[in-house]
Amino acid sequence: MPTVYIKRIRESILSALEELLRPYEGKLISPGDTILIKPNLVEPRPYTSGETTNPQLVEAVVNWCYHQQAASVAIGEGPSYFQPESDLIECFTVTGMTQVAERTGARWILFDQYHFVPLPKPLHIFSVTKFAFEFNRIINIPVPKTHYLTAVSIAMKNLKGFLKRGDKPRFHHDGYGIHQNIVELNKIIRPSLNIVDVTAPVQKNAGFFLAGEDIVAVDAVTASLMGFNPQEIKTIILGNGAGLGEMDLKKIEIVGEDIKGLQMNFELPQEWLKRNFPLLRLKGIQEACSGCMLPLFNVLSQFEQEGKKINRTFFLLMGNKAEARGDGEWLAMGDCTEGKVGKDRHLAGCPPQKAEVIKFLRRLFEEEMVP
Repeated sequence: MPTVYIKRIRESILSALEELLRPYEGKLISPGDTILIKPNLVEPRPYTSGETTNPQLVEAVVNWCYHQQAASVAIGEGPSYFQPESDLIECFTVTGMTQVAERTGARWILFDQYHFVPLPKPLHIFSVTKFAFEFNRIINIPVPKTHYLTAVSIAMKNLKGFLKRGDKPRFHHDGYGIHQNIVELNKIIRPSLNIVDVTAPVQKNAGFFLAGEDIVAVDAVTASLMGFNPQEIKTIILGNGAGLGEMDLKKIEIVGEDIKGLQMNFELPQEWLKRNFPLLRLKGIQEACSGCMLPLFNVLSQFEQEGKKINRTFFLLMGNKAEARGDGEWLAMGDCTEGKVGKDRHLAGCPPQKAEVIKFLRRLFEEEMVP
């Protein structure tokens, strides 16, 4: 029976982490091991946004590894494809990871600056950083998030950061499609430990960690705390079917805290969109990649924080398969939708940059959005 450990932060992150990882002392790391820590640094935003991993947690994990006599520790990530190359280093500086490296002596690695190697079959059409195979142990530190295609993005999906930047959009659709591709990637890259960071103040009941060696079990328990049934999450179902781990909560030992008081406040992107912008209809999102979807939801979130509302129905076309059909106000984003609407209603780019998305939507919605 796999075990998932849960620990609340009562005094400090360091003391909570030490208690959380006590079952792994002297077992997970052997003297002389090299350790790669894989946080989520998808974009240059602080951990308080709920989008990136808490640098205090990463620092505590680095020091714990050294205490376990690791020979060296590195912090590595390949940020989101929708970030321009000029902003990739900022994903380390703004999130505080370069400072963690300076204080601890750990190395920080932007995967995009180094060599990538083709994956074996069946994912041979994609490449991953060479660092995925150069360390004795990988410690995976995701943050729990929702995703428009996979419902949740936790430990299993966090491994997507190992992919070559240019392969990330295709990973959603080429090969087996996003769900099976994630499972196949998890068969190849196997973290020794997964620590889920639930410290962002944007979450209800924030201030705890989950840890486990079984990546499917960790995702299943976390998904349930997010308010989702793990037996309805396709990546978890497929991961269980592939022998990567356990998804049945009755067969997972949960140690450390009573989970009844740890429910978080998550909402699927589609539900959030319907609640805040009911007159904006997305078409083709099952074929759209994160290159378009991430900046879109970032911009809409900004509009929502500004109190903007849309008072007329718009249809936004995305992805390479959907077509503009029927009457209505049609817009389109991304190079794969070129020619499907008028030029003045199309935003080019693969992906469009966030700043361009802001200008595009503000220009088109300026007269239609009301404060």
